Amino acid sequence: MAQRNIRISGTVLQLDKSTPVPGATIMKVQSNMGVVSDADGKFLIDVNQTDTLMIRALGFKPLLYLPKALPVSELRVNIVLQEDSVMLGEVVVTSRPSKEMIDRALRNMKRETNSQAENPNYLPGFEPPPPQPAPAPTILNPINLMYDMFSSEGKQKRQLQEVKAKEEALQEAERRRKQREEYNKYFKDNTGYQ
Repeated sequence: MAQRNIRISGTVLQLDKSTPVPGATIMKVQSNMGVVSDADGKFLIDVNQTDTLMIRALGFKPLLYLPKALPVSELRVNIVLQEDSVMLGEVVVTSRPSKEMIDRALRNMKRETNSQAENPNYLPGFEPPPPQPAPAPTILNPINLMYDMFSSEGKQKRQLQEVKAKEEALQEAERRRKQREEYNKYFKDNTGYQ
């Protein structure tokens, strides 16, 4: 038996049923395809009778809508969304942390334990492996890439890498020069090794 498509046109409204909700997304749950309501909260979407719609808007609770199996090809609906409020904690903006915050942070810092009395799993002569370095910034890791590109720490890291590369190049040139001198000291005319 073939599935019939239903064209659903409707309006997304706030709880007072008169104020439209612009920019609400109306998606088919099974296919992740959908539409966005216009400035008047109106939308138009074609669905199968077995599809489920997910309606979401910023500041409102998400809503699932199941079209009724009716012998019609067009359906007009009004979707009413409930407001969703989130209470955020108090925020104080200061130029630097207070003494209490610094003291609390120092108290909460973990201290390393090396004695057997403080750490029963301590094995003498066994050191834990060093922590893994942070992943290298790549296109696949865009947050680290952007941080390295735009932060002063990233700039300092790049400068440090350049200095290390120059230092390694100088050390390699010095090693080759010494190797050449060592080789050439056994020849009467010192033009053999270039």
